[in-house]
Amino acid sequence: MRKSLITAGLAVSMLVAGSASAGAAAGSGWRVTYVSPETGYDDFGLYDVTATSANDAWAVGSTQQGGGGGGALVRWNGSTWNEVTVPGSTGSFLSVGGSSPKNVWVMGVTANGASAAWHWNGTSFTTASIGDFFTSDVAVLGQKNAWAVGNAGSDDGAEGKALHWDGSTWQSVDTPMSARRISAVSANDIWAVGGNDQPTAMHWDGTAWTMSDLPQVPIPEGENGFSYFNDVVAISSSNVWAVGRLYWGSGEELRSGEHNRPVLMHWDGQAWSLQLGPEGDFPLSAAADGNGGIWYSSINKSFVHMAKGGKTTTVPVPTVDGREAPEIRQVAHVPGGPTMLAVGEVAPAPGDDESWDAIAEQYR
Repeated sequence: MRKSLITAGLAVSMLVAGSASAGAAAGSGWRVTYVSPETGYDDFGLYDVTATSANDAWAVGSTQQGGGGGGALVRWNGSTWNEVTVPGSTGSFLSVGGSSPKNVWVMGVTANGASAAWHWNGTSFTTASIGDFFTSDVAVLGQKNAWAVGNAGSDDGAEGKALHWDGSTWQSVDTPMSARRISAVSANDIWAVGGNDQPTAMHWDGTAWTMSDLPQVPIPEGENGFSYFNDVVAISSSNVWAVGRLYWGSGEELRSGEHNRPVLMHWDGQAWSLQLGPEGDFPLSAAADGNGGIWYSSINKSFVHMAKGGKTTTVPVPTVDGREAPEIRQVAHVPGGPTMLAVGEVAPAPGDDESWDAIAEQYR
């Protein structure tokens, strides 16, 4: 698939946090570092984030203005977030991944609905065709090795597709399932997860994708129920976490998702084990904490830390300007220490009935 160079330069404009309360706070913990300013958008949200170094991270999302919308891309330099314009792109961005500040992939769709990918080489963007594939996550291992998971437009069966980047083209690869998220230990040790009725996981060993045997998630007796994974964190060959949701009920209870429990599975190098959390919550996204454990964001607008030794700590998601707590869509670990990033969207400020704003938070 031929790549075409986007000749226009990278347009960057500084974005300033929406209020003084978004500034740094003393001591370790989560704090708001960015709220999108008044930019003329009706709504602005961020849905995925990746950090490539201690001073470089990227987040993608979308904006809405009037009857239309577009992709949103912001970049972090270690202290502030800057809005980035991808020349020639007026569609929407779905996921982002990178292996270095000079090797970042943004996955999404063009204005006419065609799937596409944009590559940042440290200086400019190029665009690449990815066929009829809607990417939900991308793992970038190097200049000549990246994997994307999601949904092929023509795939309506249990078998799925993935995309592999070999340094020149994105190629479609048959897989035993469709996956929602992907995480890599190395080029020969990659996990991808998804599911509908029950959670599913598959593993890449450098040669082939194979299904992994998982414990059955028990559905409450006499109820209809479903379970799936929302994210996966591959820390090492013997330390992998997959997190998701169990929901159940009858009729409207099931449709509204009234009953939920967290589903947490851990791979120790030999087998998966299952943990079910208490009713009333479930994880939306997860990332390594840099010390063998994980952080995850939950539907109850909390951050949950599961330390390597087993201790679990839950803290509320910080907010600003008297608003409701933000909805955190994705978390990411910043290489080289305990710093974490999180992105999402926050409800309108009091007195503003219309505009949702993008938000970013940091743990350090």
